[in-house]
Amino acid sequence: MSTTLAWGRYTELLPLQQQQLVQKYPIAWLPWATLVARGLHLAQGAGLIAETVAERAMHRLGGVLYPVLWRDPSLDIPLFRQLLTARLQSIADQGFQIAVVIGFPDNAEVDLMLIETAEAMLRQHHLLTLAVSPLELVDTTMQDRGALWETSLLLAIRPTLVNLHQLDTNDERNVRDLASPSLGQQVLVLAGERLATAVHDVYTRQNVAAVTALYQQRRVQYQRSIP
Repeated sequence: MSTTLAWGRYTELLPLQQQQLVQKYPIAWLPWATLVARGLHLAQGAGLIAETVAERAMHRLGGVLYPVLWRDPSLDIPLFRQLLTARLQSIADQGFQIAVVIGFPDNAEVDLMLIETAEAMLRQHHLLTLAVSPLELVDTTMQDRGALWETSLLLAIRPTLVNLHQLDTNDERNVRDLASPSLGQQVLVLAGERLATAVHDVYTRQNVAAVTALYQQRRVQYQRSIP
């Protein structure tokens, strides 16, 4: 393995390679996911989508891809926050300047926790943390929990983990007929590019304002949804 890498997986790097990457490309990519079914036709969890989008962006910008941080659905949100904070503190201690926390929040409470954790990391450890979902920078309506877009994404990433025959032929969403690897591949390319562009802007310009605006936009959306 070359010692002049631009990117790598954390679990596959030698200590010296890790140090060199942090010095030249101080971006940590941290996918996360909840171990929960997103449809009878899909494998458990959505970690593969988050990991693949993060990896695509990393290939464009460099940095280190961490293993997926899994959350059991029975794990209390405060405890998961402690686990995430510990991981981010370790990332900050290693000298990373940017952390990208990417995954599908189960609900508003989880997403608000991610935002608060990201903001705390900047205040307390000077680690600029971008917490986003895999498709947020493309189109939030694509986050359809096991429907057309997520099914197509998994068909593109690992088709053996999708069983379209488990879908009802009378499904009004027509996922069985419309989902395809080619559609998923198109979305993957776009999601990776959008994420890379956003992280590049945040990193090169230290654009804290853009991250703050993104978080505020999500907070406002949740407030509007409260009856």
